[in-house]
Amino acid sequence: MRYFKLLLLLSAFSMYAQNVELKWAERIKTKGFVAILGGKNGRYFTQHKDDDDQLVGRIYDKDMNLKDEKVINFNLDAKKYLYTGAYFVKDKIVHFIQEHNRKEDKNYLYSAFTDMNLVTGDKTYVIDEASEDAIGFGTRNISPDSTKVVVYNELVGRRKDPNTLNFKVYNSNMTEVILDKTAELPIKSKNFERKSVQVDNLGNVYVLAKVYKEKDERVKGQSDYYYKVIVFNKEDKPKEFDFDYPDKDIESIDIIPGENNTLVCTGFLKILNSGFFGKGKKTLISDELFSAVIDCKTLTVSSSNKFELEGLYPEKPKKAEDYVPYKVREIFHRKDGGSVVVAEQYKLVVVTSYSQYGGNNTRYYYYFCDIAVININSKSEVETVSKMPKYQMNAANPSILATYFNGVTYIVYEDLEKNAEAESDKETKRSTKSMFSSSSKNALMLMTVDSKGDMKKDVIFSYKESKIRPRIASSVVISNNEIMLNADDQIGVLKISK
Repeated sequence: MRYFKLLLLLSAFSMYAQNVELKWAERIKTKGFVAILGGKNGRYFTQHKDDDDQLVGRIYDKDMNLKDEKVINFNLDAKKYLYTGAYFVKDKIVHFIQEHNRKEDKNYLYSAFTDMNLVTGDKTYVIDEASEDAIGFGTRNISPDSTKVVVYNELVGRRKDPNTLNFKVYNSNMTEVILDKTAELPIKSKNFERKSVQVDNLGNVYVLAKVYKEKDERVKGQSDYYYKVIVFNKEDKPKEFDFDYPDKDIESIDIIPGENNTLVCTGFLKILNSGFFGKGKKTLISDELFSAVIDCKTLTVSSSNKFELEGLYPEKPKKAEDYVPYKVREIFHRKDGGSVVVAEQYKLVVVTSYSQYGGNNTRYYYYFCDIAVININSKSEVETVSKMPKYQMNAANPSILATYFNGVTYIVYEDLEKNAEAESDKETKRSTKSMFSSSSKNALMLMTVDSKGDMKKDVIFSYKESKIRPRIASSVVISNNEIMLNADDQIGVLKISK
């Protein structure tokens, strides 16, 4: 095992060998899967089920040596509850457990604590309960400073009635309810789609919703839908912010709380789809970024901008992958007041074919393509746009992980190893999952973009060297310079040194 670790480090890219290091722990024997709990103060935590179906936690040191392993018992019937994850708060770990009580037709959400040695506390708290009709039950989010936790669920109303959102905001000890509200959302159920619920450091709750306009509300030159951010706090009347742009459709949007008591609402715009004989494939191109910053203290929009971005698409798009829209994955705040936006091309295409004999066949095509990094200064001016070609279509291990450290953006992803030298869309080969593909042809890749927009791409390690296959979707950025990689039954840590 020591030889293998050394091999990985020696075969890593030379440009960053001095400040990036990858270490793997030994395999975990489990009949299920391993999940990452997180990391803090140079220790890393995982959980898995043992042969007796018990929840087991593990602690690793900075060199990924196993230091301790404990069965985590919450004083609940293990056969009836579902473990849903954990947050690190202060010097403790708060765990979340969900239970469905059939006799009562109710769902319960519990919280319980362990210390940093995985010793379980003697109390388990009921932090939410709802009927089994509630959707999104057990969903939660934590504030950027880890002092507030919001849990919520939603009851769907009749088509012309509003939906009801039930939410509670707790302190980090999960003992004090800072905000407890049942709110009827100001939109008819048939016109409403909840997209996201976030909480800031002050305990304000933000609901992002997609709203479909009624026929009499639709105007030529305007989209048939818009997005609304609704802010709830201790005030009786919520604040509302609408996002709707002339001659544009909002292709993607998200709300991201920041550490500096701001919330950013951002996404990409595309040309308005004006019907069957409209602008055709051009409506699939999203090359304009919008961003609105909400001051969490005053609940006012402190800035709002649109940025036309050059270089995200070929001058003359031709292929299907040229028309994949962008989605914001991360926003990082720079020390100088500027920001860094990390975006990735993403779309889902559903194709259904019908047989003359009455049957049908539906196929799903998932595209995760080019990566873009956009540097914006404190004056809301675009400084640089860096784009790296990537083409993942129905790939086994798609998408990206991103972090920002010491003025440099780091992006981890999997791709064909031969694409390490590709510099353009034309040179980039398709990464896909099929009977003719092999994971041994892939590699774990690193893209870096500095403050000037200069971009580099390197191989962290080639899959030809080992059977370890990190899963992007189940890996986690645990700090600005640490990424825990999950390879199903093996955990690794990618460290960026100072």
